[in-house]
Amino acid sequence: MKVLVFAKQIPDVNSIRYDPQTNRIIRENVPLSMNSFDRKAVEEAIRMKEKYGVETIVASMGPPQARDILNDSLRMGIDSAYLITDRRFGGSDTLATSRILSAFAKKMNPDLILTGRYSLDGETSQVPPEVAAFLGFGFRSAVSSINIDSEEKTMVVEQDTEFGSRKFRMQLPAVVSVSEKINRARAVKPEVLDMSDKVIAVDGAWIGINIDGKEYSPTVVTGTSQLESSRKVKMLDPGESVFSQISEIIAMAKKQSRKNPLEINLHPYKQGGEEILGVALGSPAPAFEIATKISELAAENNLNVSMVGNINPDDLVGMPCHVYHHVNSDDYAAVAQSITDYIKNNRVKYVIFPSNTDGRDIAATVAATLELGLTADCVDLKIQNGQLIQYKPAFGGNIIASIYSRTSPAMATVRQGMFRAGKTKTSFTVRELAAGRSSGQALLDEIHIPQEYVPLNASDIVIGFGRGVKKRDMVGRILKLANRLGAAVGATRPMVDMNFIPRQQQVGLTGMSISPAIYIALGISGQANHVVGIRYAEKVLAVNIDPAAEIFRYADYGLVMDINEFITGFENFLQNS
Repeated sequence: MKVLVFAKQIPDVNSIRYDPQTNRIIRENVPLSMNSFDRKAVEEAIRMKEKYGVETIVASMGPPQARDILNDSLRMGIDSAYLITDRRFGGSDTLATSRILSAFAKKMNPDLILTGRYSLDGETSQVPPEVAAFLGFGFRSAVSSINIDSEEKTMVVEQDTEFGSRKFRMQLPAVVSVSEKINRARAVKPEVLDMSDKVIAVDGAWIGINIDGKEYSPTVVTGTSQLESSRKVKMLDPGESVFSQISEIIAMAKKQSRKNPLEINLHPYKQGGEEILGVALGSPAPAFEIATKISELAAENNLNVSMVGNINPDDLVGMPCHVYHHVNSDDYAAVAQSITDYIKNNRVKYVIFPSNTDGRDIAATVAATLELGLTADCVDLKIQNGQLIQYKPAFGGNIIASIYSRTSPAMATVRQGMFRAGKTKTSFTVRELAAGRSSGQALLDEIHIPQEYVPLNASDIVIGFGRGVKKRDMVGRILKLANRLGAAVGATRPMVDMNFIPRQQQVGLTGMSISPAIYIALGISGQANHVVGIRYAEKVLAVNIDPAAEIFRYADYGLVMDINEFITGFENFLQNS
């Protein structure tokens, strides 16, 4: 059995600088390292080698300096390493990269391909499912455990989702992207000798693929800008009236929030007209946001508004669209094929998916099948001169890139919480869409996180906690306070690593990016890896005992107070008010 890992060398996203004079991203002297998710994929391959005796290979597509991460992989215990480097591959977007990597994989003929969930510089999550689609392999993303039956050529994987986890039995060969919690990657032992001379460099001719990265890539970056924090903290006086002030701040944030639903009046349906297609997957909330946004774009550009997805139509009553095409299947491959066929047979100009687990996987599968451009995790969309301009964060959210696609229909996934949801009194027409061919994967089990943990993007209030929480019993008190406020609860990565809270509730660079009406940060120091996850919160209230805490630089309101005292005081205020 053979396991192939694809790894990427990335810059330290916290060291990336931006020159506003030239609108240029400055990468010079920025430290490079293996993408942290990919390191876990390398580790998982090595563990399979130790457990099952499999052959392990790691490959990286990039410039000559990417040899460093391949050397690290060999020193960790990987059997062989390949550097895929060719000047013609320069400028490749995710589709071109996926095409090249899948051609390399065909040469290697692996039984299993492992990758990281996404790369921290781009955060697209598109390459793994696109590679799978090009190869015709099964796929699962964000996998936290893998158990292989080499005789049966099957494996059982556990996939993390926004709501818990799902366990599947899959046939090999397959592609799997691994989540943060699959393992703890081993360090490279200093006594292990350098192995960079064992790295095999290959080019397009060796692989057997003739692609010009820029020519083949359908997505085009038209500009970049730096996302500057406009927050200026107002420090609150920790006197008797502070909790009354905080209650008023929360109420005002909720009242002014973009999460408040809009009343939408759909423009008339145009028989035989071009359409903008939204996708409803995972949960109703992002479907309403997407439908509202595309109905606004459609009204400005005289387009019909259609939605397609596998959510029960009864759960989408009031969703602003003309037609909802319902696919009665939970299988990602079946839904992807249904959407693909619909696009082929209708006048679709733009397609917008939710940036959740199912949305990202299905969007990438459709993009690879139709060889279309796809922009991930957008925070805004505009139509200019017929082109869909997509605004995407990169490098941990520090930079916003504006992107358009040279292929049609243009496709994007969008972050939940970026657009206001709306409702209409006009009922949409429901049409059943035949499900495509199933992936053949069997759902064995589905585990939901405890009910007290509201999904992070499902509430307009989120309470986050960090190292200021010293004891586990304080988490219960935070959950109780959150319940009183109707809030979700999140945390920093160290709290997740110590099992204080489920990993689905992690906020930050390797967790979730959230956009509540107000984020209440309790005992959080304000490190960059966490702050990138709250850039799109409308208001931030920080509570910390240290008046010099970095978090106050990223807050609208600040309170210097012990969080025990804060929780007790706020609970008493709510109880008596």
